[in-house]
Amino acid sequence: MPVIIISSDFHQTAQAIAQSAAGVLGYDHVGRESLAKAADRYKVPEAKLHQALDQTPSFVGMTSKLWKRYLAYIQEATLSQLLRDNVVCQGLAAHLYVLGVSHVLRVRILSDPEKRVEQLASSHGLSPEKAKKLLEREKQAGRRWSMEAFGLDETDPSHYDLVISLSQIDQDEAVKIMKETAAYARFKPMTYSVNCMEDLALASRVKAVLMDRFPGARVRANRGTLIVETVALKREKEKKAKAIKELAGNIPGVDYVEVHVVNDILRQAAESFR
Repeated sequence: MPVIIISSDFHQTAQAIAQSAAGVLGYDHVGRESLAKAADRYKVPEAKLHQALDQTPSFVGMTSKLWKRYLAYIQEATLSQLLRDNVVCQGLAAHLYVLGVSHVLRVRILSDPEKRVEQLASSHGLSPEKAKKLLEREKQAGRRWSMEAFGLDETDPSHYDLVISLSQIDQDEAVKIMKETAAYARFKPMTYSVNCMEDLALASRVKAVLMDRFPGARVRANRGTLIVETVALKREKEKKAKAIKELAGNIPGVDYVEVHVVNDILRQAAESFR
């Protein structure tokens, strides 16, 4: 059976539908409660992982380096759970990094804007006009987050297999539609799609290990073979490539590591002006 990944313009709505879908389908639900184990494994505060999912880096908040590290930890922890079939995932931004896997059904849930305005107006003591403006700011903040984190606009419907608006469809009906869609043969796990998910999971494990010393490294995996791309000054290339191979080569599932190091033009230019 497939993996279902749900995202929404309103976290609580997505969470409620994901939990309901998991119950109806008999699937496991993977949500933000899984961050506790990830925080324990990587020895970081759980609150920081939640913060990384809700905010972008800023001068007064989380640094870009820490933000990217926390996202790498979340990605690894999430993918390790998605290796199982029969999973409904929500709240972990997996719709932005589980790409190219055919047995994954990616669903976008759009909340009823009128109801959301009413909720915001009531909970924040706002006029309908101000509530609409706040709703639009929240939407734009989500879009900025997804663009900065993974270079994808999560509001773009082309990134999803199924988009459901709750303006005319209630949550129970939405779950029914998802159940029917997940039963399509095209979402059945096949050898190739399972391999793709395993490759993503392996690449994420390596990325998480490299984050401390090589935060800018890009990692791809293909059946045990890794390709790691990074930047370095010319005099550092050999040393950096060797260190990456040693770190990545010790990770279970890695058979071969290929490192591509390109010149760090910015650092090189900065040193030339000293």
